[in-house]
Amino acid sequence: MEENKSSVYVYTDDKNRILRCEGGYTLGNIKDFTGWTLIDEGNGDKYNLCQSHYFQGGLYTEDGLPRYKLVDGKAVERTEEEISADRAAIPSSPPTVQEQLRADVDFLAAMANIQL
Repeated sequence: MEENKSSVYVYTDDKNRILRCEGGYTLGNIKDFTGWTLIDEGNGDKYNLCQSHYFQGGLYTEDGLPRYKLVDGKAVERTEEEISADRAAIPSSPPTVQEQLRADVDFLAAMANIQL
């Protein structure tokens, strides 16, 4: 008897970075296949548990950046340069309340020293 193959689908952003992976046991998580791409089919944990077993090293880096991209219908690991560019594009975190208060006080002090 032939075993049923499990399908692996990915969802990408506008830069073809793979954001989600579903298939096998989690195929039911996809309610609408618009925007999803079938990238592979097979048997075993790699396909049935694709969210945790398909992508070597995981779908995301430790700091939450997509590790893979879709190229010609295939999942390809992104280069360190691509990941570093994403990392550099992350806006710096907003100032804490204390930092903003200090900046406001400094600004007011500077304004008080301006002679008209």
